[in-house]
Amino acid sequence: MKSVPLPVLAVLIAPLVFLAGGCASIVKGTTQAIPVATSPSGADVKLDGNKVGQTPLSVAVKRKGDHLMTIEKPGYQTESFAITRNIGGAVFGNIIAGGLVGWGVDAISGAQWNLTPVTINVTMKPATGADQGTPVAQSSAAVFVDELRKLDAMHEAKTVTDEEYAKMRTALVEKYSK
Repeated sequence: MKSVPLPVLAVLIAPLVFLAGGCASIVKGTTQAIPVATSPSGADVKLDGNKVGQTPLSVAVKRKGDHLMTIEKPGYQTESFAITRNIGGAVFGNIIAGGLVGWGVDAISGAQWNLTPVTINVTMKPATGADQGTPVAQSSAAVFVDELRKLDAMHEAKTVTDEEYAKMRTALVEKYSK
């Protein structure tokens, strides 16, 4: 039986490496299911301003970015939650096992991120008479997500360094986590 020359073997295997993708892309996928429940049930759930259903439900949220989830029910106060991305632990193993190609696939697809919180359970608060018909001020969760998105845009435009981005993102998370 003839052996295949090394250069030919490399050409045949290279496409398989690229098609296999990153480890997190395969194991975790590019979305994360976040279960949402309210008491009472039947509240409308919006993700980034788009209605995705009524509670109880599980929402498939893209891992690549930060999101704003809003929960509304007539007669109750609106609740908003920031869903933020954090680097997943599998990334470091992927860099070792899959090299830069595997990590690159996960970075581009967003699969390298985990989202927080992993579940949302809300006891809806009745709206008071003052809450009825009064425009609602932008929630701190909405402001937080907006600031994160602006920071991401600055990072993508290269107006801040990776180090500055990491420090500024950490400062935002600390500011709004209190």
